[in-house]
Amino acid sequence: MPFDLERSSGTWKIGKHSDNFKEIMMKLGVPAEALDMLITSEVSVECTVSGNTFTDKSTMLGKTTVNTFTFGEECEETDHTGTKRKVTYTMEGDSMVFVYPNHDGKGLVVRQAMRWTDDKTIRHEYKVGDLEGWAEGQRV
Repeated sequence: MPFDLERSSGTWKIGKHSDNFKEIMMKLGVPAEALDMLITSEVSVECTVSGNTFTDKSTMLGKTTVNTFTFGEECEETDHTGTKRKVTYTMEGDSMVFVYPNHDGKGLVVRQAMRWTDDKTIRHEYKVGDLEGWAEGQRV
């Protein structure tokens, strides 16, 4: 069954994660001093789907972003810091996969995949350059 996007609407918090999760986040550009705050903060997600397009509204640490994507097409995303980058979303089996061909503007390829592990848990797998890891989001 494909990843159910609308089911992901709600409030989430990072639960378990790989031992190298902080290293992965730093490689993605999260400042070292913000890592603990990232891991303990809650993220509110509102996801709506219309055909092959979805809109993701996320609020974290008081900042809200709204991005709209079409599956299989390269789209522009704006993150919580205001940084814009290109990304392509696809469905692969029971996972939603998103690939950033140039995440940092210096050629860093990032691949992320999300899948449900139970009714309250989403496993998020990361491949950031040569680093691989994961984190689980727990519904609050």
